[in-house]
Amino acid sequence: MLINNEFNEEKIQSPLQYIWTIFKNKNIAVMSMWAVIFLILIMLFADYIIPYSPTMQHPDMLLLPPYWVDGSNPAFLLGTDDLGRDTFSRMLKGIQLTLSGALLITLAISVLGLMIGSTAVLTKGVKASVMHHLLDALLAIPTLLTAIIFIVLFGMSYENSLFAVSLSLLPQFIRGIYYSIENELTKQHIIALRLDGATNHRLLRYGLFPNMIEPITTLVNRVFTMAILEITTLGFLGFGANSEQVELGSLIAKSIEFIYLSPYLVLFPGIAIFLIIIVFNIFSEGIRHAVIEGEA
Repeated sequence: MLINNEFNEEKIQSPLQYIWTIFKNKNIAVMSMWAVIFLILIMLFADYIIPYSPTMQHPDMLLLPPYWVDGSNPAFLLGTDDLGRDTFSRMLKGIQLTLSGALLITLAISVLGLMIGSTAVLTKGVKASVMHHLLDALLAIPTLLTAIIFIVLFGMSYENSLFAVSLSLLPQFIRGIYYSIENELTKQHIIALRLDGATNHRLLRYGLFPNMIEPITTLVNRVFTMAILEITTLGFLGFGANSEQVELGSLIAKSIEFIYLSPYLVLFPGIAIFLIIIVFNIFSEGIRHAVIEGEA
């Protein structure tokens, strides 16, 4: 962690600075970081950069192809759908709705999962036994089926789909945190902290969480990826966004009947889903490898 400046003085980097030094030397990780920032900017400012309203119809411009294909109109960058709505504008709104939902789910699950998982692993007796058996029962049910069950109970809407996906993915994150903390508890520095009389709060803050950045990063990335897939799947099945909301999964579902007439309507949302997942996964892997090399 030592670096030299122009005066040949040694400076000790903080752990975060050292991880950043390793991360920025990985070109593909830095590229993915800028791509993530670009997607987040689209999510935040989509309402200001879309050329047309996602619901605006142009009756004389139906099923236009993208601008680089013969028969297109340069005013519509990615063409139009069966009602003459601008595909580019609807794509940006779809990215905004899908990505913001996945990030909200990931944030909520990360906070709740860390709290519940750390409490569960440090709790003994009947409470711990009941929690473990309940988690095992929930993990036996596929997450998508769990989300559909919750949507049927709460009603079909985009907000309820986010809540259902959160509840379906939370047990997996809790179990992952539980096993990660349990593995850390057997290490010598944690045993030393316990023998020194450290409270559970101090044990978590100074002994466990600082040494769990790598598994937590992996778990958060897994939750984000599954959230994207489940949000779009529920939208495709008609359990998510309503007809007035634009979400990538629902965009594919509404355009599937035109796949032979205008395959771009299905292709572009599918590519957007793929790029969101691959970019965030590469970014997460870059962080994870930087943490591993920093600990080595």
